[in-house]
Amino acid sequence: MSQEKTILPNPLLVSLYKDTLVLPELSKKKVEINEKRIEKLEEKKIEEREPIAGAAEMMATNDTSFKYLGEHLQGVTVIVKDDLAVYLNETDLNLLTSILKACKLTLADIALVNVAQQKLSLHQILATLPAKLVIIFEVSGTELKMKLPTTLYKSVQLGDTYLLFSNSLASMQGTDQLAKVEKSKLWNVLKQLFQL
Repeated sequence: MSQEKTILPNPLLVSLYKDTLVLPELSKKKVEINEKRIEKLEEKKIEEREPIAGAAEMMATNDTSFKYLGEHLQGVTVIVKDDLAVYLNETDLNLLTSILKACKLTLADIALVNVAQQKLSLHQILATLPAKLVIIFEVSGTELKMKLPTTLYKSVQLGDTYLLFSNSLASMQGTDQLAKVEKSKLWNVLKQLFQL
């Protein structure tokens, strides 16, 4: 007897189990979209981006109900919580760019979502940005309105999406022993996920 494996798309899977995995969404915020900026970015089609303060804001489609940085080309979503920046402060953005480069990715390959500036559930994020991998830096499952284990540096599979919870990028800054340990824990999991 042959066993066929049925793989459901992430948005469908999330919608089927949203009452048990993700708390129902409370409200949706619509954001204003800067049309001229989007047109300008589409014309440039930059493959490598230098991390800069005030990096360009890019949105995938006009029906996006939240802001994110990047083009999501490789289906990787990065969720952060930075109260003082639109997306991420420059120091942490530089570290994130280095991590992505080690994984053979660029900022264009991901979607960077800051949940400090916009209250979002994991369900809302995955419905808009179906992802193969979601890396979550120091954001709790409660803040993302989900009921899944949030063990640090251990990937959790949800359909065909892998969730990876990590300590903050700030905790990985510097050359002290604690920062090195945090970076190595993250790197060990990323090596497995990206088969590096």
